[in-house]
Amino acid sequence: MKNRFMIFSNIFLILPVIFAGVYHQWLYCFFATGLFIFSPLFHWYRTNSVNSILYSLFKTLDWIFAVCAFIYMYYYIYEYTQGSIKLMLFILLSLVVLFFWYGWKRADYEKYHPWFHIVAPLVSSLILILAN
Repeated sequence: MKNRFMIFSNIFLILPVIFAGVYHQWLYCFFATGLFIFSPLFHWYRTNSVNSILYSLFKTLDWIFAVCAFIYMYYYIYEYTQGSIKLMLFILLSLVVLFFWYGWKRADYEKYHPWFHIVAPLVSSLILILAN
């Protein structure tokens, strides 16, 4: 059951792809699309075929696209927002990163990580909306 929620929660990763396209943020759209493709593949292979070469490939690609997406969001906040909203969005994005780290290192990964798949795209979408 947990694995199905982990896989299903990836559907929310389409939101930043849509909003990046709407706001013509093509580099972020590239990163978000990579996450939308490779995150479910990584999680499926993590459960079903962890010794596979594809597992290693999808894990690496998932991490690369995720890190690039977060770095781009920090850049995007810095470059395209102003005033007090900038500080609030920096804090909100940092809380998402801390939530990921906590779920990965300190808590039950299977329990918290699907929620990260929901919260992170919502926050990224909010950043794109508020900056435009």
